[in-house]
Amino acid sequence: MTRKRLFIISFIVLLLAVSSSLYASATDKDTGASEQKRLITMAGDIEISESEFEFYKANIKLINQLNEAEGNFSFQTGIPSDQELVDEMLKKRLSVQYARNSGITVDEDEIIEVVNREKSILNSSNLDIENQALIQEIMKQRIKLTGLSEEDFWKSDFVQKEYESVLYIDKLFKDLIEKEEISNIQDFEKFQIHLLEQYKDTFGEH
Repeated sequence: MTRKRLFIISFIVLLLAVSSSLYASATDKDTGASEQKRLITMAGDIEISESEFEFYKANIKLINQLNEAEGNFSFQTGIPSDQELVDEMLKKRLSVQYARNSGITVDEDEIIEVVNREKSILNSSNLDIENQALIQEIMKQRIKLTGLSEEDFWKSDFVQKEYESVLYIDKLFKDLIEKEEISNIQDFEKFQIHLLEQYKDTFGEH
């Protein structure tokens, strides 16, 4: 898989996570501080709110619809079951948790650097990346959804935190490669599945 292809896939996944976090925060604020947010799962240090999950699911559907409308089937994978969606969200959070517990760190300068770099790449009109128009349209919809200006969106705490998570996962992947515990992205996916299985063995199905 090429670096450009990895960028496209990782960025779409990031957009889903960012949108979910933004929506969840707005929903929790609208319902008032006195009303406890409803959780899909909460065990250990991991929690997923109902609003995060519902918006994550809605965005999966949106991306499939955009791909279908444009005759682009590169990212069309169908709509996973609710449990599969929860599992994907859990795997991401468990990977970040594992990275932190392993001593991996991410500092503010790194986050700012990658946000600025990917913002520049995304907005470039000269970049030869397959599906660039689709990614730009997805981003346009995300910014519109939040009610923020593009500048405020990129500076928001939610975006910063999600890029922090992406950096943790990227560093974990590289660390496992260097330690020869995995050899490729397929091995990393198996590693994440193992984390999920351990989580479920400890806390049960969610």
